[in-house]
Amino acid sequence: MRIRTNSAKYIAKLQSLGSFNRTSKFILQWTSNQRLKKDSPVGVMWKRGLLDFNIEPCIPFSCMTPNTTMDRVSFSDQLLTSAPKHTQHPEMMRQLSLELINNIPSQALVLYTDGSKSDSGRTGSGVYAKAEDGLVFRCRFRNPDNCSVFRSELLAIREALKFCPTF
Repeated sequence: MRIRTNSAKYIAKLQSLGSFNRTSKFILQWTSNQRLKKDSPVGVMWKRGLLDFNIEPCIPFSCMTPNTTMDRVSFSDQLLTSAPKHTQHPEMMRQLSLELINNIPSQALVLYTDGSKSDSGRTGSGVYAKAEDGLVFRCRFRNPDNCSVFRSELLAIREALKFCPTF
């Protein structure tokens, strides 16, 4: 238990040094597709379960404060009728989606977001926005390798929410 506490303090101190220290710089820039040397201090801590490099750092949403009201914002992720993908024809699914899209008021700012992952582990997110005056905004960006699809979707939604006040 003592080793775990001391090691965690050591890692925290190293990370606080920033890029001025070689070991700290390595920890801060390490990605999950890099190898660790067998008996290096960081490698030993990783084997003991003190470090988990697969978890991305949590970045707080700075675009919205807790007192931000979103009374005119609505999220729609459901079709108007039940339509399981495996039993419905693709054209029917397309038609149901278009019906939902056509019910959106013309003065609304419409945002579409998507996050995806390739077989090789590369991930990305995208935002498409269309305003009532016809102005269109497209944004694509790459996420860290082996990022989950769920996180990619959340990153896309975050970018869309950052973009809303400026449109």
